[in-house]
Amino acid sequence: MNSEIYREIESAGKLVNWGALKLVSLVLFLAGAAAFFYGIYSGSAERAWNAYLTNFVYWTGLAFGTLLLSPILVITNGGWGRPVKRLAESVALFLPLSFVLLWPLFIARDKVFWWVLDPEPQKAFWLNTQFFFAREGIAILVLAMVALALVYHSVKSDLEYIRGDYRNLAARSSAQSKFSTAYVILYAFILTAIAIDFMMSLSRHWYSTLFGAYYFAVSFYGGLAVIILISAFAVMKMGLSSLIGKKQFHDLGKLLFAFCVVSGDFFYVQFLVIWYGNKPEETRYVLARIKEDPWSALAWAVLFIVFVVPFLVLLLRKIKMKPFLMTLVSLWILFGIWLEKFLLVAPSLLKANVVPLGIVELLITLGWLGLFSFCVLWFLSKYPVVALSDPLLGKALEPKEEAVQTI
Repeated sequence: MNSEIYREIESAGKLVNWGALKLVSLVLFLAGAAAFFYGIYSGSAERAWNAYLTNFVYWTGLAFGTLLLSPILVITNGGWGRPVKRLAESVALFLPLSFVLLWPLFIARDKVFWWVLDPEPQKAFWLNTQFFFAREGIAILVLAMVALALVYHSVKSDLEYIRGDYRNLAARSSAQSKFSTAYVILYAFILTAIAIDFMMSLSRHWYSTLFGAYYFAVSFYGGLAVIILISAFAVMKMGLSSLIGKKQFHDLGKLLFAFCVVSGDFFYVQFLVIWYGNKPEETRYVLARIKEDPWSALAWAVLFIVFVVPFLVLLLRKIKMKPFLMTLVSLWILFGIWLEKFLLVAPSLLKANVVPLGIVELLITLGWLGLFSFCVLWFLSKYPVVALSDPLLGKALEPKEEAVQTI
């Protein structure tokens, strides 16, 4: 059965002009890089670095959150998701790039982090340049290396299987289990550290014990939306509806709905405690975003886009089984999560009478999108898009599912 799947995947890959898609991604990346340097040298350095930091925390969390589905499926023996397991792993190349993209923030640390020029003795142990970038660099690199090791054994298992070499399949499966466990544990701790260091530390006084959990939950929420987009691409452009069927889209939709609720709950509980405690050093952060211009309208828009609309739409079962409609829902969610990251970062860095969203921010964001897309496209064009050697794959596809409706 898996040999038939491999032939179907090979045929599907020929339907896609990978070179053209990669070229478009590179053009977007170069346009974003040009816009960033234009902002730096044209008197808009603050806005350029604000956009850079917003995109760093957005795309880094999104990449790690997307890959998280693969180890979750391994640990839980989740058979339903085996057809999309490799799609979750397709972001692997971007993860070490997150480590590389961290270091421009080190160069511009005095323009981004207030504590570089105005350190507080009480926070000096944690908020100092050497320890800050050393711990973040090591943390991101370690999580990326664990992810790459997991994906390496997953892909290597398939390549050996295709060659007819079955000797190491058990060892590869065992390695995947070990690295999956390590990844899930490290994911929670390291994304918590990223949230605290790159967003919470921007405010001199505000803190929240739930903010780290909120960040890694929203990152997985967005990661599920990315997997749905890639799955819809595989169905609508590669003709793989016989492998990625209604069940996969329905289950992904249910997970997306679940983490919409979880993220909304974390959002509510986090700020409920701040409101109930009514401490000036904590409420100031919230009031600056929901009560003061120009941020209040954006804050309510984020609540509406990220939580309210997806909650209502994903209640409908039929929508969750149609790739085209799920693509629209996922794009809506990803747009909202980007605005949410912008709202968490920008008011701490910029003093503005209007929301500072313009062509510079748009192009810089498109540059990050281009880099992220190139990494995914390169992976999908080089390796099988379905984990052929996975023993649970056949079970997930039997009985053969009815092809999904594309509209």
